[in-house]
Amino acid sequence: MSSLLLWCPLAGAALLYGAAVRATAGVTVAVAAGLVAAATVTAAVCGWRPPAVAGAALSSGGVAAVVWAFGRARRRARTRTEALAAHRAAGTRAGDAVADAVRLRMAAELHDTAAHRLTGIAVAAAAALHVTDPALRESALRHAGDTARLARAELAGAQAGVVAPAAIDALVAGWSGPGAGGGVPARVHYRRTATSAPPEVAAAAYRVVREALTNAARYAPGARVEIAVLGEPGRLTVEVRDSGGEEAHGDLGTGTGLAGLSTTVATCGGTLTAGPDAGGWTVRADFPAPAGAAPARGTWWRGPRAWDAALVGLAVALTMGASLLPGDSPPPRHLLVLGPLFALHALPLWWRVRRPAWSLAAMLSIYPVAMAGWTEPPAGDLFLWGWWVELAQLYAFGAYHRRRAGMLAILAVGLVGGLALALGPGIAGDRTAAWAVLGPAVAILSAPAWAAGVLVARLRARRRAAETTERDVLAGRLADVARDERERIAAGLRRTAVRHADAVVTAAERGDLEAVRDAARAGLDTLRRLLGELRRPAGADGPPPTLAGLEVLTARRRAGVRHVGDPDGLAPELEVGVFRTVEGMAGERITVSYLPEGVLVEGAAGRNSRRRLRTLADAYGGTLTTGGATGDGGDVRVWLPR
Repeated sequence: MSSLLLWCPLAGAALLYGAAVRATAGVTVAVAAGLVAAATVTAAVCGWRPPAVAGAALSSGGVAAVVWAFGRARRRARTRTEALAAHRAAGTRAGDAVADAVRLRMAAELHDTAAHRLTGIAVAAAAALHVTDPALRESALRHAGDTARLARAELAGAQAGVVAPAAIDALVAGWSGPGAGGGVPARVHYRRTATSAPPEVAAAAYRVVREALTNAARYAPGARVEIAVLGEPGRLTVEVRDSGGEEAHGDLGTGTGLAGLSTTVATCGGTLTAGPDAGGWTVRADFPAPAGAAPARGTWWRGPRAWDAALVGLAVALTMGASLLPGDSPPPRHLLVLGPLFALHALPLWWRVRRPAWSLAAMLSIYPVAMAGWTEPPAGDLFLWGWWVELAQLYAFGAYHRRRAGMLAILAVGLVGGLALALGPGIAGDRTAAWAVLGPAVAILSAPAWAAGVLVARLRARRRAAETTERDVLAGRLADVARDERERIAAGLRRTAVRHADAVVTAAERGDLEAVRDAARAGLDTLRRLLGELRRPAGADGPPPTLAGLEVLTARRRAGVRHVGDPDGLAPELEVGVFRTVEGMAGERITVSYLPEGVLVEGAAGRNSRRRLRTLADAYGGTLTTGGATGDGGDVRVWLPR
């Protein structure tokens, strides 16, 4: 029977530890609750009195809390080790990912500049060839030359970025003014009430109008075009509607404009719709006010704070719980005093890192009550019984706070603990002299706990410094890769597009409309080929689990990722976690918010994906919450703590 009583708790502890390491927090909570319930029922079946049964429940709960914390810490450590290994293994592919990202950005730039300009030139020149008015033909030639020069300047990077909705005015004027395409989109009706917007939203709105005008010229020349850029509190809406017409230049498109535009709008947190409307075509973009980082947080019992809760549970188990077990327990009247004192002594462990001074003061405050003779056992015994609680607090001083604060904390523990021991019934003679001896002795014996915290802090700092150095070296190497790739494109493929723009300028200066049209069409044909080359992945494998790989992943999936906050300094293992979280999501809009406490990833995920994401978040000590889920998919928010 005695061996059974010994092996059953050990087996239960092993079971709970294994569940905490391999299963999610919810499953482990169920296992822990079952074991505590089993211990309580066993005590009741054995005929223990109600106070002893409560003591068994408290004691088993405290032990379960500690086993839980050890298992959860091991689970997070394994996840971190695996993520670091994946991040380091991806180092050889990180350069390919950065090169891919540069090419994708350059592809978008080529499409936004050269395709837009060359399409306008080709359509205008083709229309002008069918008119006999010399003034209109001259206007079309002048427009072609000016537009080609502007495209060349934009490709060279001389054009300033769009920072306000007012920039759309000049864009529309360029399409609806004299000679802006041989009268192709001359029936443009434009209305703008928006006066301000974040720069990224203004740039995206500009792209929406430009792409819609370009498509109207390609597929509905001569149609009536209505443009509205409307600003409301917290919202910007862009709508471009054409009345339709006979398609005349459908062969000028690259086939990627609206898809890329949808990604751009989604990156700003907006939505894009495009489709037929009453015989014509409507493109509409809605940009809500940029939301700040959502205040989502993980539950304490999943993350590192579980250690604090476990220490509180253990402190209660070793004091209040043990005092209720059968044996030489204090009389009930003393328990009425000891109960609040035990709670006051244990609960401050929850704040041992955030409020260490107040936490230690609350712990030490119970001993004057015992010194006054209000408790049984005496103050000295009470101190020896719960001394480990003060040692846990001293460790926190060493691991998380300044050295001077830790030394003062050691002195405080020595003074109060020495006095409690000196006033004990076993001390004969001069108690002041005993205090003078016992106080320093308690301080000396307490110092190793603080020193252990200092050592752990130094090891942690060294590890972080090494990771920072490794991250900086990798960042420098990737920056070189990005610069070299950018220069290669600028020196080769990009130069080809510039050459076609120059050919348009030369033909316009000669007054040869047919040559202008042919040069613009040749430029668009070359552009289609260049875009295909730029979007071709550099590596045979998929993108690595890094932030650079994340950009490539979402671009190839036509998903827009909106980044809130600064990702600089993000730990490598958290980079891997963010990548894998986004990889498990679906839909066109994903938001990644970088906060001091962690990273919040918001998007949509199917039912099976939600299960995988919940397991992933749990392994990092985070959480997954759902909102608005319908059917097999829905919105999810994954919180990954730092």
